[in-house]
Amino acid sequence: MKALRLISILTLTTSIFFFSANLFSHGQGPGSLMVTRYFTGAWEQTRQESQGLSLEVISQLDGSRKSVAYWYTYGADRKTAWYLGIGNLVENRIEMDLYDSTDVGFMQDEVPGNDSVQNIGTMTIVFDSCNSGAVEFETNHAEVGNGSFDITRVSEVLNTHCSGGISDDMHADTMFGVQRMDLAPAREGITGSGYARYEDYPGHMEFEVEVTGLPDGDYHLYVGMRDRGGMTVANGYGRLEYRSPGETGSEMLNFEPRDMLIEIHDNQGVVLSSFENRFTPEQHGQYGDNDDPRFRCRPGHGPGPGMGPGMGPGMGPGMGPGMGPGMGPGMHYCVDEGEFIEIESALMSTAVLPNANGSAEWRMNSNRVEFSVDIEDVPVGTYTLKVGGIERGLIRVYEMRHGGTYGRIRFRDPETTYHEHLDFEPRGQSVEVFQDSNVILGIDFPLE
Repeated sequence: MKALRLISILTLTTSIFFFSANLFSHGQGPGSLMVTRYFTGAWEQTRQESQGLSLEVISQLDGSRKSVAYWYTYGADRKTAWYLGIGNLVENRIEMDLYDSTDVGFMQDEVPGNDSVQNIGTMTIVFDSCNSGAVEFETNHAEVGNGSFDITRVSEVLNTHCSGGISDDMHADTMFGVQRMDLAPAREGITGSGYARYEDYPGHMEFEVEVTGLPDGDYHLYVGMRDRGGMTVANGYGRLEYRSPGETGSEMLNFEPRDMLIEIHDNQGVVLSSFENRFTPEQHGQYGDNDDPRFRCRPGHGPGPGMGPGMGPGMGPGMGPGMGPGMGPGMHYCVDEGEFIEIESALMSTAVLPNANGSAEWRMNSNRVEFSVDIEDVPVGTYTLKVGGIERGLIRVYEMRHGGTYGRIRFRDPETTYHEHLDFEPRGQSVEVFQDSNVILGIDFPLE
């Protein structure tokens, strides 16, 4: 069919992702989600008989996102009729040009120059959740005319999940990555400051903005010259958090913060700005992809200060500060190929949360070192981990499917997927988990 040739031309060298959303409604209002690849699937017209859309969300080599819709309905002769929509994704809607293909017979041979596909108007799809939306169309076609209809999802792909956030479009091989940049005063008389932080790992994105030293009042965050939410500054401090998938206490991250100008506005204009600085949109690589790992286990380098044979300052060649000297003799820094060393210790409860329990584990083999802390049976929320009295990360505790709660933080050198970067030595240090300012679990972690 000539319509298929039209798709080829408009989406030259594209890769089509065949994913869709699950059938659970998230109760999001218009504008609170963005259309992602998980909207691919079959959508039926809620109030019409045996009619609807087959929708595909596609990605082109230049990184642009488009959508193709096949509208299956009926003509005046009560026989099947098909129309083709191709267009751009704009937040929670798809804005399409609508095409019709006429005077083509069954299994008709292709005739060069006989292009039967013609533009007949426009179609706009607006989604109010991952599972429902509304369609409006305006055409110059005598039978189609103008009108609207509601649509509902009727299919899903196995083991996929739609959050309505930007993380739904992440590559599966994305590695853990964090970027941070300062926000500086944008006009005279502004003494405050701030920063923006972006973090991602497979299936998860975070974007945060924090300001200090600004006069108390109401402000707005602008990303890429668009208003993305209000912020109240109290006692000189204000903060906005966005997550995808969405989390309680955070806004849904349904816009792209990378490669965008970030600004804080008051009622007079720009207060703080990132100016020429931008979060970079590059991928972080595949699992274990690290051409210059800081940790390399190379026995036989001779004695070093404090850490046992061959340790030296840092954890072997290229490690840098953080694993440093002074830990005392006898600590292992390397093992033979194929072997590993493991230290595991239960965390002791301080009775602040009587049911709390957890553990800490350190492992080393010939090419990496890992450290993790697990906690469970504590209220859902965020807990601070300190090692040697220094904050090293946050443990997010979630409710488990079959009851109970659980949270975990993992560190690794070389850094890789799902792990924070391990740039400190936990052995021989105090390991403490805090709920606000209270220690709930702790241990002096063993040397060996």
